[in-house]
Amino acid sequence: MKYNLLLCARLIVSLSLLGSCHKEGSNQQGYEPVKIVSEWFEVSYLGERVYCIEEPKSSQGNVSYLILGDDRALMFDTGCGENEVKGDYKIKYIIDKITTLPVTLIQSHFHFDHNQNIHEFELIAFPDLPLLRERVGQDGQFQFTQEDLFEGDYPSEIIVNEWFPMETDIDLGGQVIQLLHVPGHSDESVAIMIPSAGIILLGDFLYNGTLFLFHSDDLLAYQQTVEHMRSLISDDYRLFGAHGKPEIEFEQLQKLDDFLSCIEKGSCPYTERSVWGRPAHIYNFQDMHMLVFQQE
Repeated sequence: MKYNLLLCARLIVSLSLLGSCHKEGSNQQGYEPVKIVSEWFEVSYLGERVYCIEEPKSSQGNVSYLILGDDRALMFDTGCGENEVKGDYKIKYIIDKITTLPVTLIQSHFHFDHNQNIHEFELIAFPDLPLLRERVGQDGQFQFTQEDLFEGDYPSEIIVNEWFPMETDIDLGGQVIQLLHVPGHSDESVAIMIPSAGIILLGDFLYNGTLFLFHSDDLLAYQQTVEHMRSLISDDYRLFGAHGKPEIEFEQLQKLDDFLSCIEKGSCPYTERSVWGRPAHIYNFQDMHMLVFQQE
């Protein structure tokens, strides 16, 4: 049933799987990027020791990212888990080809299509958000709910090893990132900003494909987040999403703001659909599409 849903998702989301996130960027001094050949993954180097890891054959068109510092590496999402195991791993073996640094995983959010290889990572970081802190026991264990995952029952639980603060420098050793809270698609959604590279990794907050919201109430949070993000970054930033063609035109961020304003004002008509047996409104604005699930 799960993979039938995945196939359905592929048809609904209509992700663009063409193209690559490869674009020549400046190397940090002395660093030579690693070239990877894989039947499943397409690995591109973005510059400044940042890698883009695409899964164009996956039902969701997943894209994950690996950021290297001098002391540690940070993995952003874990892949869809639909590929075959190589040795003991589905995605970690690719990371091991790129770096021998200790790797910490942080998820853009908890939906099923972003965490299916979570068990391959020994070090797990969570965004330091009160809504997550209060759900972690004294033993550091976090229990995932059905709403967290949206579909399926994996993972059921995980040990949280580290908490990353919001909008504060996190030093990986010669590589500084900041974590941004970007609610809208989900309450716990985060993005990663890499100021030295002029890159922001957006997860499912914005990508090239139909955008999903899971409650009508999320529209306001989504719009507020867009406005906040636009106050933090300039148009010389490169934007990358977690599905389909990875790199997003910067103008799409302004267009998303306009799209949400159009919905708020009631100026954007919608069509009613049943998606996965749940009522939903589908909105269109220029070349953008948004599906908003309705409460039954």
